[in-house]
Parts: sequence; C-alpha cells; structure tokens
Amino acid sequence: MNKTYLVYGLALIILTMIYISDDKERKPNFTQINADHLFLEKNKTYKTTINDSFNNDSLKDHITLVFFGYASCPDFCPDTLAKMNKLFKTVSENNQNKKLQLLFISIDPKDEMEIMKKYVEYFNKDFIGMPMNGNNLNELIKKTGVYVKKVSSEGAIDFYDHTGAIFIVNTDAKIIGIYTPPIVNSLILEDIIKVLN
Repeated sequence: MNKTYLVYGLALIILTMIYISDDKERKPNFTQINADHLFLEKNKTYKTTINDSFNNDSLKDHITLVFFGYASCPDFCPDTLAKMNKLFKTVSENNQNKKLQLLFISIDPKDEMEIMKKYVEYFNKDFIGMPMNGNNLNELIKKTGVYVKKVSSEGAIDFYDHTGAIFIVNTDAKIIGIYTPPIVNSLILEDIIKVLN
C-alpha cells in the first residue's frame, strides 16, 4: 500500500516538474516571425523626433515596438498610443524601461516633423516619431507587409485604412513578431519582461 502511494507521489512530482518546465518555455503572445533581414533599409538613415540619423543601429540593444499610423487618425492610432503609454509606465515601474522603445512611423506624407513631435510626445515624451517620404515609406511598407490605403479626404485632412498591428523588433534590429488587434497590454508585458530578463 505504501509503495503505491510512493509511486503516485513520484508521478505527481514528475508531472509538476514537466508543467513548470513547459511554463518556462512558454510560447510568446505575439505571432512569431523569423525575419532574416534588418527592419530598416541597410545603409540608410532617417529623420526622427529624437535625431536626424536614426538607423538599424538605433534599434540594436533595444526591444522596439513599432506602430504604423498617422497624426490625423480619429480613433485607432490615439487609442493604441494611449495603451502603449500605460504599458511603458508599467515597465518603468519595474525599472525595465531603459531597453524598451516605441517607434511610431507615419503613413501620411503630410505628417511633418513638427506635427509628429507634438503628436507622439502628447502620449509619451519618450516615444519616437518618424515621418516618411513616399519612397522610403513604400520601401518599408513592402518590406514589412503593412497595409495602407487612403480612403477619403476632408479639406486638408486625409484618412487611411492601415494595419493596426504592433511589430516587435529585437536587439538585433530584426522583426521577431507581431501583435494583432485587439492589443492587450498584459500579454505584451509578459513578453517584454521575459525578453528583457
């Protein structure tokens, strides 16, 4: 009788160890992408709200969340950036914000640097805005598979349908995954903590 309990006890311990091991090797919450190329074009620099020579080296040694949108977006972009601000505050409270950055890339050629700076800094002073001209934007859209389509205009304001996903770029400046809407901060936070530790 005692031997039976011993066997059951050992089996329970083994199953618990397997469960804990599986939990440590848990799959991330993003859809994994195995990109073998750098996120930005090689040997190119871009003007951003933080400097005039942003490139792939600016992404290295950081975990970068990348979101494509535009300053005149009526709903999805401001909602997402507000969520990202909350996420960054949580990460900052855990003293893990030094290696995390957010890059907001504009799909609207009318978003000039001054507009972008005011827009991203309204949500978080550390967010990075990147206005893009036509050629650079088209290259990056093609490379990442982002969907962008101008759907209407009202006066001087253009409205776009666009991909609402957030890309996660690793410390080697390569895309490792994508978060698709609905964007859930707690799931992103789980991944970031795991990657930064």
